[in-house]
Amino acid sequence: MVGYLYQCEWALVELARRWFRDPQTELRMEMLDDIDLLRHGTPVELVQSKHHGHAGELGSTSADLWRSINSWCDALEHLPAGQLPMLRLVTTQTVSPGNVLAKLRHDARDVTAALAELEAIAGDPDGAKTTLPWRSRFMACTASTRAALVGAIVLDDSAPRVSEVDSTLREVIGIWKNDEQSQAILEELKGWWWNVSLDMLDHTNPGRRMSVSAEELRTQIDYVSGKYTHTALPVVDSLDDLTEQEIAQYTGHVFVEQLKLIGLGNRSIRAHIGEYHHAWAHRSRWLYHHHVTPGELTQFDSDLRQEWNLIFAKYADRFDAGKEGDDAQAVGETILDATLTAAQDIKLRQLGKRWIARGTLHALADNARNEPKPLGWHPHFEDLLKTPPRTQTKGE
Repeated sequence: MVGYLYQCEWALVELARRWFRDPQTELRMEMLDDIDLLRHGTPVELVQSKHHGHAGELGSTSADLWRSINSWCDALEHLPAGQLPMLRLVTTQTVSPGNVLAKLRHDARDVTAALAELEAIAGDPDGAKTTLPWRSRFMACTASTRAALVGAIVLDDSAPRVSEVDSTLREVIGIWKNDEQSQAILEELKGWWWNVSLDMLDHTNPGRRMSVSAEELRTQIDYVSGKYTHTALPVVDSLDDLTEQEIAQYTGHVFVEQLKLIGLGNRSIRAHIGEYHHAWAHRSRWLYHHHVTPGELTQFDSDLRQEWNLIFAKYADRFDAGKEGDDAQAVGETILDATLTAAQDIKLRQLGKRWIARGTLHALADNARNEPKPLGWHPHFEDLLKTPPRTQTKGE
């Protein structure tokens, strides 16, 4: 069981190590190997993870080695000819300098010598019975295939044990403090990772997640860290006024129709369109570049909707009870102004740009015809939106 847990935790380390130099790297588990690392959909590394609770040495006759070689022989059957990725064996055991496997480390490689010894061990009729099927499988490959396979093997010995993985994660993620807040960040990040891992490993779910990218992990790290420390979002310093052509593109939008329902004039509508436009553009850019997570935006939208709900319920009830007079448009404008004012205190990542919240509210109003719980300003906006737009008289 510890070995399986180690595989999932080590996968997080593997992905975290790549977020900076190759953020497009994707990771999946239990497909071709314990851990597959892909670039543009093509496997570039297959990783076997081996955990041992006690110190020991990995030898050229060890079951861990030959079990891994057997797994890589399986993978060869599913890879295009000539596309052999790096085959990494990550083990908590050690390899002594005199061990032939030391010649398969990243440095001081001697593939020819390693291949000769492994072929000799594989063909030994007096070898261990446990590894016999795996050794036979290796020898059944052609000489060129055996040479290519051994040439692709990279040995990473003395890897951190499961109890030491957190320290490694702190280093690669950049959590340099060892305090209560840093531990909370690490635990929340790992909680997210376990859900992602389960989603990838649940082969019974036809809609399961197939992989996760280093860029997505980086976004999650920023999000979790940002909950404990201030994390800024990139904002265009100068928000230009929209052109007439840009304004015209929003003529048929539902949020514009909602503003007309409460009788706003063209100048006011233009100002609201500008805030909608800039908020939508920034949110889209942040999401595309993984500056925020979809869940973070959903929570922000939910907080805004809650403020609107309290204000709308209050004034709509008062209007229906005759306590706000008979001018529905005026009440709608009051609801709009009160909601936009309240929304200014709701911030995304502590970003002090009030137009983000105001523009997002217009985006929510734009979905009023598609949402089960629509958002709007006129006390009777739901009924009015069911009919085609028309010119209204004051007080409707």
